[in-house]
Amino acid sequence: MKKFSFEINGGNYEVNVISNEGGFAQVEVNGTPYNVKINGIEGSVPVAAAPVAQPAPVAAPAPAPVAAPAQPAAPVGKGSKSIKAPLPGSVLKVNIEAGTSFKEGDVLCVMESMKMENNITAENSGTVTKVCAPAGTAVLQDEVLFEYE
Repeated sequence: MKKFSFEINGGNYEVNVISNEGGFAQVEVNGTPYNVKINGIEGSVPVAAAPVAQPAPVAAPAPAPVAAPAQPAAPVGKGSKSIKAPLPGSVLKVNIEAGTSFKEGDVLCVMESMKMENNITAENSGTVTKVCAPAGTAVLQDEVLFEYE
């Protein structure tokens, strides 16, 4: 599987190419699967090596971010773990900062998605090493919100 990162209209998209055969590809964009027909463009990469061209959605595409999207998180360091967004939305409130300890069940932040507020709770205990999505940030599903140890 090949992984690519794209910036389109200010939004960052992680693309995994699952298969690529006969001018068609199966890709996953930020966790959403798509079937893609690859069109050759003169002077571009050969069709067999082209990662993605104009995706044809299998499922409804993710809504456009309301605020500026979060910057892609740096690779998680050794010994660090991450807490990811369970759904796309906007971070309304962050209840914890770097260096702060938390316990299982603590509400780490509040996200708004589809006009509903959702508490993001800790699944285990730890100490936050980095807040990757401060309040006001639009995030996509599986985007890193916090890094912790």
